[in-house]
Amino acid sequence: MLPGRRAECAGLERLLKAMQTGQSGVVVLRGEAGIGKTALLDYAADRAEGCGVARAVGVESEMELPFAGLHQLCAPPDGWSRAAAASPA
Repeated sequence: MLPGRRAECAGLERLLKAMQTGQSGVVVLRGEAGIGKTALLDYAADRAEGCGVARAVGVESEMELPFAGLHQLCAPPDGWSRAAAASPA
């Protein structure tokens, strides 16, 4: 449990348990820099047993780009090219 984050951790644990039964949900973490958003995400990722975890990073210089975070999640992993991914093995 993260110090001072009992309620937030409990909410994440409820969401993870619901996910294991086939339910879906959404979490939005927002706030000023340094308040522990990444620590909460790490907490959830560490407890997401049997799940793949994908991460995107928001940076101020991209805030005017629509769906910049979604683009990060949908782009091929580093080192992959779209042509190589599309060609038969």
